Amino acid sequence: MENVFFLPFVGRDYLSGGIFGRRVMVLGESHYCGERCANCGVPGKAGDCAAFTSGVIERYLDPKAEREPWMNTYLKFERSLVGHETDQAERERIWRSLLFFNYLQVAMDETRKAGTHEQYQQAQKAFYETLDQYRPESVIVWGKRLWEYLPGDERWRAEEDLVVDGEHVATGSYALDNGQRARVTAVYHPSAGYSWDWWHKVITRFLNLK
Repeated sequence: MENVFFLPFVGRDYLSGGIFGRRVMVLGESHYCGERCANCGVPGKAGDCAAFTSGVIERYLDPKAEREPWMNTYLKFERSLVGHETDQAERERIWRSLLFFNYLQVAMDETRKAGTHEQYQQAQKAFYETLDQYRPESVIVWGKRLWEYLPGDERWRAEEDLVVDGEHVATGSYALDNGQRARVTAVYHPSAGYSWDWWHKVITRFLNLK
């Protein structure tokens, strides 16, 4: 994956489908880092930063790590996957069943900051390389902003909306290099204003799509 700077976190049970019975990819938007390294985002120059994503997830899963505010994002999202409050044992089962990848391949220097139009465009190659390498069956996108920036080229196909409690939730799919398709939908970004019990209903419906 020559265009990927931040390698994905791949749970040890992802390929078998883990607790979900299917390969589920979670697509975040970006990492935050205040160091502003000159090589940030340059393919082939990642060094230790290639493991940044895995480091974030492993820190979140470490019961000995000091709890920090950003961890609530992951907590709310994991609860929306299973529909109830989670403990450490279930938390590990959930994340070991997932692949987590951040779309932008350059870190933001402020939290909740959007990338430039060019950075979203440049990230398309890394996104497709990751799809083709790991072949998810379902992709859950964090945030409507990222959803709007996802590529809409010949590999994309709009699918029928999910309708949950009268609310429409858009879905689509991407063609993979093996001829299969990865289903895609977006949830509100779980960092704020995220009702995990309602989104659980959406995600359950989504993961049952064929």
